[in-house]
This record gives sequence, C-alpha cells and structure tokens, in this order.
Amino acid sequence: MGLLLHPFDDRGLDSEPLLSEPVLVALATADPLAARTTLCLDDLAGRETLGGAPANRGRPVEPRSRHDTLRPASNLPEIFSLVETGSIVFFAPASVAQRYPRPGIAYRPVADLPDSTLAVAWPQDVRSPAVAAFVRAAGAVAAARDAQAEQPASPAAHEQHRA
Repeated sequence: MGLLLHPFDDRGLDSEPLLSEPVLVALATADPLAARTTLCLDDLAGRETLGGAPANRGRPVEPRSRHDTLRPASNLPEIFSLVETGSIVFFAPASVAQRYPRPGIAYRPVADLPDSTLAVAWPQDVRSPAVAAFVRAAGAVAAARDAQAEQPASPAAHEQHRA
C-alpha cells in the first residue's frame, strides 16, 4: 500500500483518489520569475526539474523504477537545496508549500498545470480486510480535511493564529 501522487505508473495497482490541490512551482527567490504572481509552463523554458527534464513540459511522471532517477536527491531537504541554488525547479502540491516555507524559495501557481491528486494504491491481487480498512480510513481522513478546509476560521482561531 502506498500514498502516491498522480500521475504514477499504475500497472498492477488498484487505487482510490483521496485529495486534489493546485500544483505550484518552487523556484529560487533570486530567479526573475519569482517576482511574478502566476506563471505558465512556457515561462519555465530553460529550467530543469529534478530528473533533468525541461520544466516547461510540466510535472514529470514518477520514475517507473528506482533505477530511473537521473539526479541523486532523495528527500525534500536535498531537493529544496537544489531549488535554492537555482539548479532546478520543483513542482509540488500546494500543501507542500504550506508545510515547508523556506526563505530561499518562492512558490508560484502554474496556471496551465492540472491539480495534483493524491491517491491510495495497493496491488490489484490483494483483497484483504486490512487493505479495505486502510482505504476507508484514508478516505475518511481526506473527507474530514476537505470539510475542515471549507469551513471559515472562527474569530478565536484567527486570534490564536496571529498570536
């Protein structure tokens, strides 16, 4: 079982979508594009993603195997360091930008990229009560997150956030 971002290689897998959210591009604050409020893919011409693909082609599909990676970076701190130096740009769901603000990185919406969808996935041949329970629980957590995001913040919550 796993939580995967679409698009992914779904051969041999069943999956259930959980959440969708906008995709942002992370780029160095020194990049001239960081001064803009919204970008499109054509604006990213000449920049590369982590795998070395041209950024103006959009978010790359996940590697089909662990051997398909072109550039060694396996975790977010390494990826963020590469972004901060201007070596790459990185496409990330909006929730990543909210959780990982960094002074050297500007996150910008990309108008012509589809939303990112998080899915729970499992092998097609697995039909166990534990898998079914996990899928139900993941769906319930996602639904609760969506419901919470749609509710306006109370004045008390707003005051706590400002403090």
